[in-house]
Amino acid sequence: MSLIITPNKEQALSASMQLQLLKLPAAKRTRILKTLGRHERNLARQRIRNQTTVEGDAFEPRKDGTSTRMLKRLGKTLEPYVKNANRLELKHKSPLTGRVAAMHQEGGRETMSANRMARIHGKPDYKAPCSRGQAKALSAEGYKVRKEKGKGYRRASLREIMDTLSQGKAMLILRKLRDKPQKQRWDIPVAARPFLGDTTDNVQRQLVSIIEQINKR
Repeated sequence: MSLIITPNKEQALSASMQLQLLKLPAAKRTRILKTLGRHERNLARQRIRNQTTVEGDAFEPRKDGTSTRMLKRLGKTLEPYVKNANRLELKHKSPLTGRVAAMHQEGGRETMSANRMARIHGKPDYKAPCSRGQAKALSAEGYKVRKEKGKGYRRASLREIMDTLSQGKAMLILRKLRDKPQKQRWDIPVAARPFLGDTTDNVQRQLVSIIEQINKR
């Protein structure tokens, strides 16, 4: 008898627990594993709400420093599936959502392209005012403007950049300042934020509790 909660590693059951489960009718085993799956799903959703990993540590913060909650949509579509009355999988209906969840669960590198960015965020409005993110990037590259009095240049403030440049102009200036060819594909590192999984001891304790409750009915 094996219990698997994907994308986490196998959860081995004790020999006595395996025998106890194998003696039960298939319909009852299915009900037990389905109940266990809902319990584990609730734990995963709670970790996402609390922004903590299976070990209880805080999620790795976002690279851009923002405090927006992470993975908040991944718990909603998580569902328990029982196969052949002896295997439990906790996974997403959509394969794409499953790949995204696995990437965040285990960490890795995600390949991004200009075309994919356009599909996700839409085509940029090159005539729109320069965004704050672009202004920060220009400032970090040392973007300067002419002094109003005298000769020479001075560093431009974020407000000046946003008020005087369009998004298209900001992109062109950034490209020149960085002196790098425009990339069509690039890798984005994704930190591991494991929210799905449990220890063997916890799984066994929960199974015992579920079996006792079902046997009382």
